[in-house]
Amino acid sequence: MKTPEYIEGSKARENFERGMIALFKVPKTAIGKARKEGRKLTALRKKKANDKD
Repeated sequence: MKTPEYIEGSKARENFERGMIALFKVPKTAIGKARKEGRKLTALRKKKANDKD
């Protein structure tokens, strides 16, 4: 098994910033499509009848 390699200093900061920029600059259309595909349709609830006499 390969041992993890830790990067420190300015190189680690650059890697972190590049990763966060990529994470938060996802196009909005890609997010909307993923949400719509992941939704499941649920049964509609019946409306309660008013008990007015």
